[in-house]
Amino acid sequence: MTTNRKHLSHTLAALLFAAALFPSCSSDDDSGRQPQPTGYDIYTAGYKTPGTKAVAAVWKNGEELYTLTDGTNDAWAYSVFVADQTVYTAGYEQQGDEIVAKVWENGTLKYPLGNGGISYAYSVFAAGGSVYAAGSEQSGGAMTAKVWKDGDELYAYSVSPASSLAKAVVVSGGDVYAAGNLRSGLTEPIAEVWKNDKAHFTLTDGKSSAGVNALCLSGRTLYAAGVSGGTAVVWRDGKPLYTLTDGSSYAEAMSVCISGNNLYAAGYYTEGFEEEGVIWKNGQELFELSDGTGSGCQPYSVAVCGNDVFSAGTVFGTTRTAVVWQGGEIRYTLTDGSGHGEAYSMFVVPRYD
Repeated sequence: MTTNRKHLSHTLAALLFAAALFPSCSSDDDSGRQPQPTGYDIYTAGYKTPGTKAVAAVWKNGEELYTLTDGTNDAWAYSVFVADQTVYTAGYEQQGDEIVAKVWENGTLKYPLGNGGISYAYSVFAAGGSVYAAGSEQSGGAMTAKVWKDGDELYAYSVSPASSLAKAVVVSGGDVYAAGNLRSGLTEPIAEVWKNDKAHFTLTDGKSSAGVNALCLSGRTLYAAGVSGGTAVVWRDGKPLYTLTDGSSYAEAMSVCISGNNLYAAGYYTEGFEEEGVIWKNGQELFELSDGTGSGCQPYSVAVCGNDVFSAGTVFGTTRTAVVWQGGEIRYTLTDGSGHGEAYSMFVVPRYD
C-alpha cells in the first residue's frame, strides 16, 4: 500500500458525507421535470498549516469561511453539514497527551465529545433539531465506535478488548445508522453497519481487512462505500452492489451518493507510488480527477446536484493541497501550497434564483 505519504502522524480516517442526503439537490434523471440549479454554495471542511500546526478550517465557494482552531494545537475538521443556514463541523484537536473530539457551530465550538482522554469525531449530521456525531473513544484500553447526540453519548458499539471505529452517521425517521469497522480477536477488521444500538449489517467475513468509509440513505435503501481486501466496494442493504476495482492495486471507495436513478462513488486506486482519484457512476469509471501539477490525488467526498458532479479532496506533490473538483477538473484550490492542507468533507447547497 502506498498511501502513507499523504497522512500526517495522526490517525487518518476520512469522513465523508453522501450527497443523496441533501434534500435540496435535484435529480439528474432524463425527464427534464426537475429544475436545474442556477448556482451552488459549496462548503468544505479540512485543515491548513499556515504555521507549524494543522488548523481545522471550513471554506465556502473556495474562500475561507472559518478557522475553527487558533494554531496552538494540531486540529482537523473531518465533516461538515449545513442545516437551516447553520454550519456544523466535526473533528478533533490534539491537546497535550489528549485528543479531543469536537463539534463546532458556525465556526464556534459547540461542545467537546467524550469523557477526556482520547476521542475522535469523523462525521456530523443534523436532524430533528438535534446534532449527531460519530467517531470513536478510548474505553477500557481499546477504541470503541460511538455516536453522540447533542454532545452526550448515545450509543457505543464494542467492548474491550474488541475495538471499533465509526466513520459515518445518518439519521432518518428516528433511526440512527452508523458504519465503520470492528475488530475482535485475531480477525482482520470487518466492515460493519449499526442501526440504533445494535449491529445491522456485517459486510465482510474478517479474512481480509475491510471497513466502511461512508453511508448514503435513499428512502429505505442504505448504501455503504469502503474497502474489502484492498478492493473498492459499494454495498446495498448489506450485500455487495459494485466491486469498483479489480484488486490489482490497493483501492478504496471514500464516498457515495445517489441522484435520481444513478449512484456515484468517489475514491482512489494506487498506481506505482501515486494515488489516482476516480469518480464511478453505477459501478463504472466515469472519469479520473485532475491533479493539476501535483503527483496524484484523492477525493474524500462526492456530491451530485442537477447535472453537476462535485468532489473534494487532496492533490499530492511537494505539499498536500486541498481542492474541490467540478467534473474531472479542479474548480477551487483551497490552500496556497505554502503548507499542507486537505479537504475531507463537502456539503453542496444548490441555489434556484
